[in-house]
Amino acid sequence: MSNFELIEFQFDPDDFSLSLEDEFQITRLSAEIEKTDCIMSVKDGAKKLLQLAVHRQAVIRNLIRRLADLESGAIRKLYSE
Repeated sequence: MSNFELIEFQFDPDDFSLSLEDEFQITRLSAEIEKTDCIMSVKDGAKKLLQLAVHRQAVIRNLIRRLADLESGAIRKLYSE
């Protein structure tokens, strides 16, 4: 088994709460989905939302990796007296 380093970050429950903008977006998109009768429109919208969700996840993952690298570097930095 190869060696690896585990870096943990703690999150607060507030880190996962939706903003007012998020709640508005959910309400708006839900209303649009409810009023459409065209299954193709729903499928197209679902595909676009899927692409957006995956893209956001990639951005978040890379930002977390960058933060972890920065914090890890700061923790390991040795200062000589």
